Amino acid sequence: MKSLTIAFLVFFFLLTNTYAQKYEAEKGKAHKQARVSILSKTQIEPDRTVFKRPNKNWKPENWSFSKTNIIYQEESKANAKESYGPRINSPVPDTSFTGLIDNGTSIPPDVNGAAGPNHLMQTLNPQVRITDKAGIDLFTTSLSNWWEPMPGNGGTFDPKIVYDPYEDRCIMITPSGSTSTTSRIYVAVSTTSNPLDYWNYYWFDTDTDNILWFDYPNLGFNKKWISIGGIMRNSAFEAVEFVVFTLDKNAAFNGDEDISLNKFTTGLGSAIVPAFTYDDDEENLYLISTGDGNDNGSGYINLFTLSGTAEDPVFELEGSIGIPEPWENWSYENHGDFLPQLGSSEKLNSVDARMHTMIFRNNKLWAVHHIYLPADDPQYTAIQWWNLDTNGVILERGRIEDESQEYSYAFPSIAVNANEDVLIGHGVFSENIYASAGYSYKDHIDDAGSMRDVYIYKEGLSSYYKTYGGDRNRWGDYSSVSVDPVEDIDFWAVHEYAETATGNSIWGTYWAFVKPSFIPVVDFEANEILIPTGEAIDFSDLSLGVPTNWEWSFEGGTPATSNMQNPEGILFDQEGSFDITLIASNSLGSDTLTKEDYISTSSSILPEVDFTSDITAVCTGKEVKFTDLSEYSPINWEWQFDPSSVTFINGTDEYSQNPEVVFNEANLYSVTLTVWNLNGSSSVTKFDMISAGGYTLPYIESFEEETYKPDDWLIENPDESVTWELENIGGTSPGNQAMGMQFQSYLIGKYDRLISPPLNFTGSADVILDLQHAYANKYMPISDSLNIYISPDCGLTWERVFTAGEDGNGSFATHELTDDFWPEISSDWCGEGWGADCISLNLDNWDFMHDIQIAFETYSSIGNPLFIDNISVSTTLSTDEKIKNENEILAFPNPSNGSISVKIPENTKVDELLLINKLGQIVLRKNIDPNQRLINIEEDASRSKGTYLLVVKGPEISKNIKVVLF
Repeated sequence: MKSLTIAFLVFFFLLTNTYAQKYEAEKGKAHKQARVSILSKTQIEPDRTVFKRPNKNWKPENWSFSKTNIIYQEESKANAKESYGPRINSPVPDTSFTGLIDNGTSIPPDVNGAAGPNHLMQTLNPQVRITDKAGIDLFTTSLSNWWEPMPGNGGTFDPKIVYDPYEDRCIMITPSGSTSTTSRIYVAVSTTSNPLDYWNYYWFDTDTDNILWFDYPNLGFNKKWISIGGIMRNSAFEAVEFVVFTLDKNAAFNGDEDISLNKFTTGLGSAIVPAFTYDDDEENLYLISTGDGNDNGSGYINLFTLSGTAEDPVFELEGSIGIPEPWENWSYENHGDFLPQLGSSEKLNSVDARMHTMIFRNNKLWAVHHIYLPADDPQYTAIQWWNLDTNGVILERGRIEDESQEYSYAFPSIAVNANEDVLIGHGVFSENIYASAGYSYKDHIDDAGSMRDVYIYKEGLSSYYKTYGGDRNRWGDYSSVSVDPVEDIDFWAVHEYAETATGNSIWGTYWAFVKPSFIPVVDFEANEILIPTGEAIDFSDLSLGVPTNWEWSFEGGTPATSNMQNPEGILFDQEGSFDITLIASNSLGSDTLTKEDYISTSSSILPEVDFTSDITAVCTGKEVKFTDLSEYSPINWEWQFDPSSVTFINGTDEYSQNPEVVFNEANLYSVTLTVWNLNGSSSVTKFDMISAGGYTLPYIESFEEETYKPDDWLIENPDESVTWELENIGGTSPGNQAMGMQFQSYLIGKYDRLISPPLNFTGSADVILDLQHAYANKYMPISDSLNIYISPDCGLTWERVFTAGEDGNGSFATHELTDDFWPEISSDWCGEGWGADCISLNLDNWDFMHDIQIAFETYSSIGNPLFIDNISVSTTLSTDEKIKNENEILAFPNPSNGSISVKIPENTKVDELLLINKLGQIVLRKNIDPNQRLINIEEDASRSKGTYLLVVKGPEISKNIKVVLF
């Protein structure tokens, strides 16, 4: 490693004679294309006939630096090498597992990934995958399908991903199109920390003059911008200029329609890399590129800054930084196939010495790339890393290299945690091993400029050669390491390795989770801290720093001590409060924590009962999952339902802790849970908790936060693009939210449905559906339209009951023709001002039925947005009111699941009731007291489902009523 003697006088002279060079911005907009639910996407494989083929005309950049603006020049010294004592191994992974594997559709894979609080996301040329942190696949699809809503989709490549821990969002970018007329960049930002939720999708043209196209994206961010650096190429694949784009990050996170875009170009250096900025107060965004690796015995890099506002950034070259240890920027032999491997004379392509990653942290810049050594006759590659201050002064730097030239290291990425521990992920190559995945670690207490020994966490399994007709044996082009955002300490690395060949060569990818060691910081928890006397509990170690030894002391516990990391079954058989102590240690030291009176025992405390369900309005015959939330050491459970007509499924019963239950009749069910612990039992009843058959009437949905339950509503979005969303509006009461469908950035002829929760019309007659809508036509005679459907069987079948589009006379629109419409005042809505009345539909064909759902379906003609609000399903007469007011014989409910009530008016006398099936057979004959006003026909399992004739006879009447049993 090189020493870092600072040439103070030379530096002062250069600093006082340099200046920042500003670049003019080309302004534009990035356009929002869609808000996409990831789990609504199809998980598909890429088209195996489509390959990312290496370009035969590829050439390296013309590396350059600013000779007139050198902001820092490190001085050479005679004894450049320093000794750092015995070599220390990089830490072994805590866990590792396989990532995406070659499916024969792309070389190279362009490995990239990021860690969030609960997920890992991997973005490769052929596929995108989201897993949990154990590597369990939660979602996988092709890269092209991920970007399915975007214009011009089909030629996507080089995806990159990062997690922003300050906004708890993922940011993903991907270029599309390799010609000047098709070149775009797609940008997606997640709406939450969970990448399986919704994302906002944006796109922009990379060259509005259609002269050049964009290649090799580099992603960065700070509190103001998403920044993308890269290369603008001509049709001959030559690098013409280097480009930096900025997008307003907060506007993208907010889901704004069109967001500010700025483009800067320079001919200096090579592909520019913006920093991942891990400081939410930092105003500037720093960028870096590789310059000339060997100019009169010195190598150079270039430092840039972005300053200013989100919409009006200023892009400047701060200057170039030189060191007296030159390198070569690429290998001129064999089109860059330079990296050795076991079992083949064919070498792997190493691309060139462009920068790969930069991190801003604690007002320092960390950057990494691989280089070719020796500079005058390259024989191997090494990793070169930099630690700079924001003025370009080198604080420390180093190389990961094997001076014996047996091993080469390439395609690095760098991550820096809160302690300034550093992990550099990279590939490992040699004639003695197959292409492997590795990393090198530097602890914050290690010597400046040092790096611990390389650790290979996934050895290659076979030699590799695959060109798809090109002239390069492609590998890389990059790797990815990131800091786990949960503690901001641990690292995740993902890289490529050579898998076992099965006829054709195969690449694979592999994840590693690395926990740095330091003096432990102790913490722990128990699964319960207030328990019945005589109960046993479990303890979990939460210490940081990778402890290797644990000493537990349990006051009042049996056993009283333990050296397990996570001791279980510690018994507390005396009443009182007790201290718990943990000493955690490793080779670096120890830490002690005592939590006083942490465990309390009681001989009288009973369970505190609570529970929940995954759904409250459910179709009959559908399952509901209940979850016990009871506290204070429950040991037994008993569930009761009123009415009792339920069926337990999937091996559960009324004594299960978390039963799964089917509700067999349309009714309001009350649920009682009784829970026991060692001291006794407690019960809780939640009355009318489950609406089986659907919500009873009246049902009102205003889409306001206080009442709206998103899980109740289903959105069908067949093309996974624009669809129904909750929007902020004005003009209706209560609140300021409505459901909206934005047609203006959609396609013609697309259908989307918003489907209500199940509704129960049992006991209701003359049901009415009312709602408010707002819409203005954009083009005549074309109109977007709204269809309304009713399902009597929870979505199995549908019947359309309403369809409307604007005719130019206000038949559906609520506002005059306009290019831009968004409801703000009451006259923008139906029933007021210009245009249509509000929608009111008679649903009496479905009176007395349950498992009803209502679908609101839009048909797109690229017009203005359509909004609906204040949906009301009610009845003018309930069954009780109808019985009271109508002077006629009435059977209800009808249809029925078996039990029927027959109402006899006061002035009518009947003495016989018959129930006749379709064959004319009398299946029930009942004599009636002439004074009886309400007759109940009980359910009889021998009666088959179908249509029956109910005959009610009396001295002066004979009434026939058709009834349906189901």
